Amino acid sequence: MKSIARLFSFLFHPLLFPTYGALLILATNPNLYGYFGEKVHVVWLIIIFALTFVFPVIWLVMMKRLEMIESFHLETAKERIIPFIATATFYLWTAWMFKPSATMKIPPNQLIFFMMLGACVAVFLGFFINIFTKISLHTIAAGCLLGLVLAIIRFSTYDLRILLVTFIFLAGAIGTARLTLNAHTQREVYLGYFVGFTGQFVAFNIIPHIL
Repeated sequence: MKSIARLFSFLFHPLLFPTYGALLILATNPNLYGYFGEKVHVVWLIIIFALTFVFPVIWLVMMKRLEMIESFHLETAKERIIPFIATATFYLWTAWMFKPSATMKIPPNQLIFFMMLGACVAVFLGFFINIFTKISLHTIAAGCLLGLVLAIIRFSTYDLRILLVTFIFLAGAIGTARLTLNAHTQREVYLGYFVGFTGQFVAFNIIPHIL
């Protein structure tokens, strides 16, 4: 059972959320951004994967080499402070890359822009909560994915009800995996779901009325 839990934790690592989210957006809205062509879609995915996964991982490796963290699991709240700040910086950078603007050389994608803003909100909320108590980073990402699916339902021409149910079960499986590995308490897991979902809700329902 623990081997399956470890596999789930690996496949749905928190830093992979933006890449999975972008794939979801492109797969469920092919007509919305199809005119850019597949080459641009690949460029988008490469940019997102590099900025939100590769760069943060390199940062963690540097911190480990400098003995600023004991392990890549970031088991204590104190170890997570700098990674939270670094991740937020990379996420803001990514959001800026996809912000609709006439001066950008890369074609923008409004849904990815709001998704990344939601991820930023979730990271900042997680950072604040982390000051007082530990929180599950995996379920923050799971909550973001679930919130994203709910948000893109209204943009897609497809019936995404089955996808929504699938991601509800997936989010539950991710939380169960973290509990099985004794990585978090139930409170930390549920708190992560709330923070992740709140981030996407704010990005798609509140921020558009402010910008």
